[in-house]
Amino acid sequence: MAVIATSSSLGLAAKLSRLLSKELLVAEEKVFPDGEKYLRIPGRLEGDVVIIHSLHPPQDERFMQLLLAVDAAKGAGASRVVVVAPYFAYARQDKRFLEGEPVSVGVLLRAVEAAGADALVVVDVHKPSSLDEWLRIPHRNVLPIKELASYFQGRLRDPVVLAPDRGALHRAQLAAQVLGAEFDYLEKSRDRVTGEVKVVPRSVNVSGRDVLLIDDIISTGGTLAAAAREILALGAGRVYAACTHALLVSGALDKLYAAGVEEVVATDTVPSPVSRVSVAEPVAEAVRELLS
Repeated sequence: MAVIATSSSLGLAAKLSRLLSKELLVAEEKVFPDGEKYLRIPGRLEGDVVIIHSLHPPQDERFMQLLLAVDAAKGAGASRVVVVAPYFAYARQDKRFLEGEPVSVGVLLRAVEAAGADALVVVDVHKPSSLDEWLRIPHRNVLPIKELASYFQGRLRDPVVLAPDRGALHRAQLAAQVLGAEFDYLEKSRDRVTGEVKVVPRSVNVSGRDVLLIDDIISTGGTLAAAAREILALGAGRVYAACTHALLVSGALDKLYAAGVEEVVATDTVPSPVSRVSVAEPVAEAVRELLS
């Protein structure tokens, strides 16, 4: 078995190849003068191949590279190709919210399968049931909450773990189990007189306590920044933010620090200045399960 790295996930691919004790091959990539992509996998392949390729921005370009990599691996002799897409783009468009819209995540998942992938591993995808709905090939969704929470072990005083909404409560619950902490989710409330919207914990008291806000993605950071301001106004000691995928667009980090967040921590599914936790070990375990 070989592990194939592309330019989108070189560091994570190197860690994964060490954990799996397999050879690491780096794909050759270039762009033609007209903008079309070129990709080549050096050498002849045999047996199982794992391709590591994250779909962080620029998503469209990276998705095209992924399809080319899968076809290249099959053409070079791989018998089975396991695609590891640590960040799977377009996953938030998981239904037709308005008439005439596509189900974007379904389009991408079907395309990966059609390109020749025999199995797929993703990390903390927005809606895990999308994988079951659109894929016929074996798949795994890795949830690295234990790894993220462990980063904060012993560093928080009387901690509370908060999810930004009810849908993300399971992440807060898993992190709280690691930290031995209380957990809750944030509710939005609107002042009937002023119309002002506040984001506050549903029931847990945060006064004098350290708070860990945890979510799957930090994109613009607006939601977590608003939450941090409200929580600090309620008397919280320190506020930390953790996520799986740190996209950090539109000045998100500055926004969070300006709101009073002490530290922002993410995994290495998306290379970022705050990617301090690796998903290599749980991803390696998922790959072993699929290939066993």
